[in-house]
Amino acid sequence: MKKNKLFFASALSVSLLGVAAISSAILASSDVSDSVNTSTPEATVTQPVDTTPAGDVIVIPQRAIDAIDVGVTGGATVGASFDIPKGYGHVKLRIKNYSSYPVKVSLSHIESNKEYITGLKIPAHGEVTWRSTDKGYSGGLRSGSYTLQWRGSDYKVDGHVWGVIASERGGL
Repeated sequence: MKKNKLFFASALSVSLLGVAAISSAILASSDVSDSVNTSTPEATVTQPVDTTPAGDVIVIPQRAIDAIDVGVTGGATVGASFDIPKGYGHVKLRIKNYSSYPVKVSLSHIESNKEYITGLKIPAHGEVTWRSTDKGYSGGLRSGSYTLQWRGSDYKVDGHVWGVIASERGGL
């Protein structure tokens, strides 16, 4: 009877050690593959990467929204409006002129009358990308309402503006 109990206890111990070893191996391999897969900063535009002096990777979370998608058509002067919510302010605009004549575009903050873009010329069928960070607004634009005014001189305006608004400079 003692031999049966001793054999049973030994078999149970070996079985438990085997299960523990297999579980550890599975968890270890899944941790390695997960960390390898998630450490590629190119996969997420809104999470730029920095490193510490020791070479450790730090992911800096950011928020970015595609907030602007407005078509503008009509007379010789046409306005398009959009809002920048609090906590955002870094802006990237892609402005496309579909008309056969050049246009001039201006961007104004409605509440303060501050003009961020003044008479930006876009050629016929041309496109311009404007970033607030490239134009000296490293702290971002003010929150609030904006008007993007298009002037086609004596010709009708036909264009479109797309924009991304981010909480940090690197989110554009």
